[in-house]
Amino acid sequence: GFVSTNAGGTKVIRYGMTRDAVLGLEAVLADGTVISSMNRYIKNNSGFDLKQLFIGSEGLLGIVTRVVFRLSVKPKTHQVALVASTDYESIVQSLNAVQELLGSDLCGFEVMWDNFYSKATLPYGPHKSPFEDSYPIYAIIESMGINQENDESQFMTALEHMLENELIVDAVIAKSDAERDAIWAIRGEVEWLVKDAANFDVSLRSADVAAYIDDINAVIRKDLPDALIATFGHLGDNNLHVSVLPNDEREDAVHLIEKGVYESLVPYHGAMSAEHGIGFERKPYLGISRSDEEIALMKTLKMTLDPHNILNPGRIISVD
Repeated sequence: GFVSTNAGGTKVIRYGMTRDAVLGLEAVLADGTVISSMNRYIKNNSGFDLKQLFIGSEGLLGIVTRVVFRLSVKPKTHQVALVASTDYESIVQSLNAVQELLGSDLCGFEVMWDNFYSKATLPYGPHKSPFEDSYPIYAIIESMGINQENDESQFMTALEHMLENELIVDAVIAKSDAERDAIWAIRGEVEWLVKDAANFDVSLRSADVAAYIDDINAVIRKDLPDALIATFGHLGDNNLHVSVLPNDEREDAVHLIEKGVYESLVPYHGAMSAEHGIGFERKPYLGISRSDEEIALMKTLKMTLDPHNILNPGRIISVD
């Protein structure tokens, strides 16, 4: 499942998507042919890299049955901080700063706008905010390394740099596993929203995110003025999550929201699916991020490997 959807997560900034951890795999084609491409090497340029046909293709080209994963050394240190800022540009500069100061130890940079954070914390949500005041935007910064003394010092230096340069205005550093879990629980408090909302998973340049959020707010609220729009996500790898509660009885409310979110990506050349795949729901909007030629090639691959269209028919593309 992870491989066929090329799953992501909160640590993609360090470890990459699932694709980056797959060295080889075995897949069964629609006619029963077993393709065994169980490579175990980082470097192997012996012809086509056939595993890439099946990673992220949602089972349309073959069923993945075995996988060779590239493992990483388990970190020995773990630092987490929740920081607050007054504007998005300062958060972007904070990301640039921690990437430079923490290097490969940086493994998470999660951003939450107040429209998400305020609903996940008291009095609306179940979690107590560690800050006395409220702010427009927040970020969780996470690093992992192998040198306890050095890693903690580097992490503190990065936070001090951001405070001294007024990139952040407040910060809370986790001192225990329980405190780390409490910070991440705020970011994980999505059920209140996604249960009844239209949910989106897009990618675009970090420099374009603020303008894009302004765009979707304007477009959606033009037709649905009472809509609740919450934004959060993995800014370190350009992935933004958008959840919209229409708060409107219009039958076409979800369609209007989808149209606003996806079509607003066009000027920014954004990706309409960052880590959650296409399936059925997103299929009509695939052309937002893929050219006609690319979609035609996808269909050619599908019909070549599965001419009778028996593997997950109707998902991603239509070949009927």
